[in-house]
Amino acid sequence: MRKISTFIALFLFTANVLFSQGIDFKHISFNDALVQAKASDKLIFIDFYTEWCGPCKKLAAGPFKEEKNGAFFNKNFISLKLDAEKEGMEAAKRYGVIAFPTLIFVNGDGEIVHQSVGVEKGSDMIGFGNEALNASTSKYSWAKLQEMFPNKQNDESFLKLYYKKMEDFGADTDVSIGIDAWLKAQTEFKETSSEMMEFLLNKQSQIFLGTKAEEIFNKNYDHFIILANDRQKVALERFRQAVFLRTIANARKSQNPEMMRVVMERFQAYNLKSKSGDNLDTYKMDYYRFSKDYGSFKRLAEKYVDSLMNLKSLKDIKTEDEKSYKRYSKNKVEGQDKATDVMLQFYKEGMIANDLVESIEEAAHHYLDYLENKKETKNLEKWINYCYKLIPGKFSVDNLKADLLYRQGKIKEAIALKAIAVDKMPFTVKKKVNYQHELEVMKQKKQ
Repeated sequence: MRKISTFIALFLFTANVLFSQGIDFKHISFNDALVQAKASDKLIFIDFYTEWCGPCKKLAAGPFKEEKNGAFFNKNFISLKLDAEKEGMEAAKRYGVIAFPTLIFVNGDGEIVHQSVGVEKGSDMIGFGNEALNASTSKYSWAKLQEMFPNKQNDESFLKLYYKKMEDFGADTDVSIGIDAWLKAQTEFKETSSEMMEFLLNKQSQIFLGTKAEEIFNKNYDHFIILANDRQKVALERFRQAVFLRTIANARKSQNPEMMRVVMERFQAYNLKSKSGDNLDTYKMDYYRFSKDYGSFKRLAEKYVDSLMNLKSLKDIKTEDEKSYKRYSKNKVEGQDKATDVMLQFYKEGMIANDLVESIEEAAHHYLDYLENKKETKNLEKWINYCYKLIPGKFSVDNLKADLLYRQGKIKEAIALKAIAVDKMPFTVKKKVNYQHELEVMKQKKQ
């Protein structure tokens, strides 16, 4: 009897430990989850993450481990964690996932019922789950709204409901599309009104270049400035630049050539500020790549990199970088903290040198993707050698050269150099785990 009691107590303890671990993410494929969801009439909860994503790790270590969240989700959903850059890549493409973490609920037919991007829903996972359960039976679930949207382009009230629901779902791209459609159909207020101005300012995080919203802003900017109070004037003055940078980020994530074409037009028309390393040539190269015009991309990349290499002499670059290092390193000692050590190393290598290497590498990595002949291979080797002259032994250049060696079939050499590059990468390299994964893929190829 005592043995039975001990066994029961041990079973209950073990069950409680497992239960208290939070959400039980199943180690099954997405297709298997769809089959289970269909059979059990449950929704699938998917956490799309990447290994380098900091917010993803916060969710995994916090809300996902809470006992109350585990009890609710394990009862109501089939839960999956999918690395969007590995085993979850196809599913991520299917649902247009371009930001992390993205949390999605789908039914057994694979239709999105509810979703959110970021960590905001982590503060109330049970509430988030209930939203999904309600949406699955609602007239206006995500999937149903998407189905209705193309046929409701002149329905002002539906379009307003659509973009508001998309805001609730955290579907930023769909919010932008919904706002644009509503603005084309709305009669709620005049485009020249203070209400329209305030609406645009409130929604600017969902506004991109080339939209109806931007058209209204550009057309009425001078008028809005007259209507605006001091706070609004500051926001209006910053609006175009903020939308410009947001559009660049979105165009690159989605690889949208039309969006990048508009970026180029606005960059020239309004003399907007680009981020470090960006200019008209880099936008054009992106446009050619996204348009799949790889020949034009490679021709421009060759001119662009050659212009960078001829910008200044190596001697002048070294002289200027030494001055910058002396200014930065004053009163700083190596070993105080990791962040300072990384910055000291950056300035020791050279601020100008690092900027040039980064710009060349960006073009070179894409150039490598479309390499076709010996002449192009020699171009890439020339760029790599120049980068080594700027910063001997730079880990990122080692990584680029390793990828070229791998492409040439020199797998053993590629593995050795990639391993050196990964080992030298500082903790600040956001996607270090991705490079480690590439190294493992190379090793498997060798076998």
